[in-house]
Amino acid sequence: MFQQMQYFIDVVDAHSFTQAAADDNISQSAISQQIKELENNLGVLLLKRQGRSFEITPAGQYFYQHSRDVLGQVKKLLKIPLELPMITNLN
Repeated sequence: MFQQMQYFIDVVDAHSFTQAAADDNISQSAISQQIKELENNLGVLLLKRQGRSFEITPAGQYFYQHSRDVLGQVKKLLKIPLELPMITNLN
């Protein structure tokens, strides 16, 4: 789910499925499928698609903000093992 969250953030930030897909080195159809799967898993519509454009829904805005926070915390957490030798001696 973390990868889907990142794709969603990238789509919203780029205001484009095509640009986000190019930035993430995947196809436009693959990123679109990932966003649809994320919406299905959450049971909410995150983006209201209108032809080739979209609007973020209120649920999408909420999810966007919190996904950014969560992924930021995950990135910090993943750095901890690199910093552990400086924090504590495990011997």
